[in-house]
Amino acid sequence: MLARDVGKRQLAQNSGGDDEKPAWQPPRKLSRRAGVAHARQAASDVLKVRESALFRPVRAIGVVTDSLPLSVQTINDASFVTASVGRGFQVFECEKLRLAYIGPRLNEKVRAVINVGDTTITALKLDIVVWHKLTELGRFRGHRSSATALCAIGSSLLVSAAGSEVLVWQLSDAGLDDPASAHKESDGKGCVLAPLGRLALGEGFSLVTSIRHPPTYLHKVLIGGSGGAIQLWNARTREQVHTFQSHLNSAAQSGITCMTEAPNALDLMAVGFSSGRICLMNMREDKVLFEFEQAQGRVTALTFRTGPNALPHLVSGAPSGDLVIWDLEKRRSHHVLEAAHRGPVSSAQYLPNEPLLLTSGRDNAIKMWIFDTADGLPRYLKGRAGCPGPARRLSFYGEGDKELLVGGGFEGTGFLSKISFIQDHQNNEYSQMALKKMTIAKTGHLASKNHLPPLVDIAYCRIRHFDWPAVVTAHDGINAAFVWSASHQALAPTVLLPPPDMNGGSPVSAIAISTCGNYCVLGLENGALHRFNLQSGLHRGSIPKLPEIASDQSTLGEKTRRKAFNAKGPAPPPRAHSGRVCGLAITVSGQVVSCACHPKDCSISLWKLSTHEATGSLPLAKGRPGATCLLTRTQGALVAASLDDGTLCVADLNGMSVVRSFACGVPATDVAFSEDGRWLAAALCDGGLRIFDLPAARCIDSFVFAYPALGLCFSPSTAFLLTTHAKQNAIQVWANKFLFDPSLSAPLLRPEPEAPIYVDEPGAPEDEFEDEGDDDVANDAQTGAAQDAVSTEPLEPELLTLSDVPPAKVLATLHLDLVKERNKAIEAPKPLPNAPFFLPSAHEGVTPHFAAPLGEEEGATGQDHPADPKDRPSFLETLEAERSTAKPAAGTAAALPFQALLRKGSFDKALEFLKEQTPSGVHLAIEELGTMASGDERELKAGLEFFLHHLSKSHFADEVQAYLSLFLQAHGEELAASQELQSLCARLAATQEQLWTSISTQCQKSRCFLGMLTQTQSQW
Repeated sequence: MLARDVGKRQLAQNSGGDDEKPAWQPPRKLSRRAGVAHARQAASDVLKVRESALFRPVRAIGVVTDSLPLSVQTINDASFVTASVGRGFQVFECEKLRLAYIGPRLNEKVRAVINVGDTTITALKLDIVVWHKLTELGRFRGHRSSATALCAIGSSLLVSAAGSEVLVWQLSDAGLDDPASAHKESDGKGCVLAPLGRLALGEGFSLVTSIRHPPTYLHKVLIGGSGGAIQLWNARTREQVHTFQSHLNSAAQSGITCMTEAPNALDLMAVGFSSGRICLMNMREDKVLFEFEQAQGRVTALTFRTGPNALPHLVSGAPSGDLVIWDLEKRRSHHVLEAAHRGPVSSAQYLPNEPLLLTSGRDNAIKMWIFDTADGLPRYLKGRAGCPGPARRLSFYGEGDKELLVGGGFEGTGFLSKISFIQDHQNNEYSQMALKKMTIAKTGHLASKNHLPPLVDIAYCRIRHFDWPAVVTAHDGINAAFVWSASHQALAPTVLLPPPDMNGGSPVSAIAISTCGNYCVLGLENGALHRFNLQSGLHRGSIPKLPEIASDQSTLGEKTRRKAFNAKGPAPPPRAHSGRVCGLAITVSGQVVSCACHPKDCSISLWKLSTHEATGSLPLAKGRPGATCLLTRTQGALVAASLDDGTLCVADLNGMSVVRSFACGVPATDVAFSEDGRWLAAALCDGGLRIFDLPAARCIDSFVFAYPALGLCFSPSTAFLLTTHAKQNAIQVWANKFLFDPSLSAPLLRPEPEAPIYVDEPGAPEDEFEDEGDDDVANDAQTGAAQDAVSTEPLEPELLTLSDVPPAKVLATLHLDLVKERNKAIEAPKPLPNAPFFLPSAHEGVTPHFAAPLGEEEGATGQDHPADPKDRPSFLETLEAERSTAKPAAGTAAALPFQALLRKGSFDKALEFLKEQTPSGVHLAIEELGTMASGDERELKAGLEFFLHHLSKSHFADEVQAYLSLFLQAHGEELAASQELQSLCARLAATQEQLWTSISTQCQKSRCFLGMLTQTQSQW
């Protein structure tokens, strides 16, 4: 009520006391203005994202929340939590922690987020934007830097802080369209609101870290700073009310990190400091009631528990990931929940009147804890988690584009997660509880007792999913490889540890598993290779074999083998490579492909899996002395190797030669083949990403990220490209526009990109894109590369070109009878309900119809129409009158449009006429030709000439073929009865065969070439 009275007074002041009411009043609720705002506004600037020539950003998967605090809002009986995800936000319903909806993908990073009712307010780089789901209601502009703290006072005022600058906004004006308002300015792209004013905190006030609105404090906000000061301000009058002094402690002065008010106790405020100190203050009396000292250090979050019969508890978060529960009655610590998160706790908030606690951390997880025990201790209830840190390796697991296996590191610890490509609530991190049961002899000395070090490499065998653990990982600085069970989503007790006396005392750097899932080969940093049985975990020898010498014949004539000895003792076992093994794979034929990171051993080595014998070697650095291989990736018989001089080599194992070489300028961080082996994607150290077409031996796309891509992966259908980036825990999904957009021309028909396109990815700093000149150049490059004009004309006279119509229309034209059968009504049509009595109606015979309004047809047009509906001619009378007045040409019946165009020889216009028709109209136009439709053979002859004309031009190939099929089905008997038409049909068949034979020959050549490259010719 108070907000409404204030709004009325402000409206009266702005209108000068005039009592005249406006013609239209906007809805009071912000959410109800969404439809009006969506109808009148164009696309928001923050929704416009850049894209490359072939790929468009779609969404980010594997991300739940970032380091910003959560915002919990209760609407009716349901609670919702809003989490920021870098360049966007998403809303979860708290009952099952499932996604309610995903906010729009923005081109700027979100700095703060809060909720007011069912609207979301986000602070971007310089603007504060109000959203209702995907619709922008309005934006506030006035800060000189990015706002990091937001606080709403009901639905009328908004207070924001950027550094030490605090501004007050009229939140109730969001969604209005009144440029005459005193606090608005229009930029032509929507409603931009100016601030009502600013709060002068004073020169001694440091950066604002927290803004809170205490309950029952009308228009008042508490502002806390990093210097330890707390001030109470009236946001409506922009006047300072009070400066608090009781919490100041000169002996241990520290900054304020967070504040929270007690919902069920007036005037009670909890203040957290960077030193770990927590103060409970009475704001009305400016008095510290009591204090706590958090031993875990900095206080990152505070929340009070509420509800009937709830224990008086306060929960605080710590940088170590612990949650501390404080008993306010006993004034001491009640419980410490250790390792609640892997990393600092960024937010903690109790649901209103429920024993449920929501927490979030920098480990990309939201967890819900329930306090349902008599002693008030929490237990884990449910949660949503993604990748805790940047993913180094990722690959699709199983069949189709459903699940991803992702591994990486976060703050010195490693993780292995399953990321669902379909539903985010199926994401799960593999358990590492089995690590506690392993001895130091197996694992070595670990920095963390609960987690392995960051992941280095991963390999798996999908066909052994339910047979035995078949996922193997290598970790940083660990001399053994660890085995995981994908079915149980947990670490298995099996450890693959190479024997120390066989060059095994070195960290594992590369892993490969055979296609049968029985054997696993480990590559070590000292260059050794070891084979293990994956099911039993037993060591099966090193690669190559130990040296042997021939011995004397035994009595049974059998040879015995002995290890070679030298004068000082046993000879050291041989190593497969001179340096660190950087790439390892096992082919379908049972060959082990390995490569080392050493200048003197820059080659691909081949070994036989069963006998450990060397079968060949392929040098990679011919003509480049001193080059070193950094990584390799295998697809069939193709091996891609990245060298430290920036060269990307592609080798063919069948021909034992380097078939492609691309100069990238800088080394690659990861390389990925498409499923068909046609495209090769390379992520570079300088942030670039290039797509190469291997058969054409050229670059077809190039773009640059703000942060380098650490991992790459093509989906099995080649419809998506997935990238992971440094300092980000999200997996960015890029859609292949060449597959989804039929209007795009083939990539090989485009010129090779001269300069990379700067695209946006989650968390990228906007500073690199601030220069307007750079933006213009990038936008021009993008426009030229990604927005080519659609043309159906052949590039050359004899090149076959398809039409621009959807394939569904062509199929519907060919199979019209099936479409009609499918769309046949199941029930008889029901009569329409009677019209209301007040609508004027008339009758034509016994058929009623609505009468036209007076003056609309008869009175206003001035034409000679009969006023009485009974005097109007019927449809049959009109048709007979038209037939009697028509003048047939040369003794023939009146020609229909398609017949007339064929008789005139206007074949191009005839094709345009058919293209404009529906599938039923095409059938009718073609069946109206010939003697069966009151015509003659000249129409059929013109029809054959029509198809000869368009086949010779090679355009609209799919549509012309569909029309030709219908023409032959409708008039096949008539064509067979005429000698002249038979000769035309022979010419048409010869033209058709010549056209398609040349295309088929070229396609077969390309197919054989790709089959030889990818070693798939045996599958034909």
